[in-house]
Amino acid sequence: MERKLQICLLSYRGNPYCGGQGIYLFYLARSLAERGHRVTVLAGPPYPWPMPFARLIPIPDHNFINKPGASAIPVDNPLAVFKPLELAELGLSRLGVNPEMLVFSLRAYSLLKNLMARGERFDIVHDNQSLGYGLLLIRRLGIPVVATIHHPLQVDRKEDLKQMPELARQFKRALYYPLFMQKLVARRLDHLVTVSRVSKNLISDWYKIAAEKIAQIPNGVDLEFFRPKPEIEKIPGRIVFVGSSEDRKKGILHLLRSLKRLAPPAHLAIVDGRLNPQRVYARNLVHELGLESRVSFLEKISREQLIIEYNKAQVAVMPSLFEGFGLPALEAMACGTALLATRAGGLAEVVGEGEEAGGMLVEPGDEQALADALSRLLGDEALRRKLEERGRKRAQSGFGWEKVAERLELLYNQVLEQRRDEHGGQS
Repeated sequence: MERKLQICLLSYRGNPYCGGQGIYLFYLARSLAERGHRVTVLAGPPYPWPMPFARLIPIPDHNFINKPGASAIPVDNPLAVFKPLELAELGLSRLGVNPEMLVFSLRAYSLLKNLMARGERFDIVHDNQSLGYGLLLIRRLGIPVVATIHHPLQVDRKEDLKQMPELARQFKRALYYPLFMQKLVARRLDHLVTVSRVSKNLISDWYKIAAEKIAQIPNGVDLEFFRPKPEIEKIPGRIVFVGSSEDRKKGILHLLRSLKRLAPPAHLAIVDGRLNPQRVYARNLVHELGLESRVSFLEKISREQLIIEYNKAQVAVMPSLFEGFGLPALEAMACGTALLATRAGGLAEVVGEGEEAGGMLVEPGDEQALADALSRLLGDEALRRKLEERGRKRAQSGFGWEKVAERLELLYNQVLEQRRDEHGGQS
């Protein structure tokens, strides 16, 4: 029987509203704890939901990159910005570089070093996508480090630059992404984890890392929570989109143009936990296309309300141009909601193909195909029922978090065994 481990999880953003990495952190910590491991979580803001099953230690981030001019200097303690890490964070942000991942990893290293000086021990550190230089310092403490890369940041930079025709803006945006750091760090860690075959191939190609050093372990879904609720009545014509409506890779432009081709009562509900008055891309598109009466925005709803939204919709849609995985697709299938998605990145791996597919698939960016598929699904109850059943079955087939935790546990022990072999049997 494998011994229980002291595991430290790192995530530079911890709250599920910040995206898939927050969801990954929460459920991974819970599932590992349920398997008897002692889990410590170091997380940056926005911080995670309460974690009674783990020890949570918040790591601050000053968000200087979004604080122009003197607003970055705290009024109550202006000298605080002259501390080494704070000064580095401020300086990098003024150069247009996002320092979030770097300074998080360095603060995590400092914290772990202090904990170990007080006698604490950690068997393994599992980083969630930060890939900062601090991870290499953590390895020098004698702790093996693995990291999950949901997809390489090169994908985000490439899509961002497509939206910026001006060379000056392209140059500034290119500086924003710490690609060199992430590539260098990833190549020096004990092992990597990613969530799809597509992401594994991209990481191997772009970071020049052998495929056998990258474990492919999919994200999971809480099958007890995300489930069909037959007592909730489906609303005719209702389509639900869950995700960041500001992220161009999510395909919201193509979805809205497709919606315009459909006749009422087709109506789109956009569930975006990161909406705020400054995030206006999707709202502006809705206005430009004259769809105000047919699109509603739902901000930071509870998990319980999210289940209701999935179950009220006749169709859940993911019109993405790229996905490393596509967690909302898995949630929709688990809820037994008919799913329409694109063959974008790892999304087709989540949905599946052929007779076992948990949803319909169209090519990314094909607005006519998207509109035709939406029209067909909204008008064909028998087809929706078939996809509802197949989607739930597919979600249950290997995407439960307990299976994810089991596979990661095996990986941790393989890494520890390799470390013992390298050190003559000593861990």
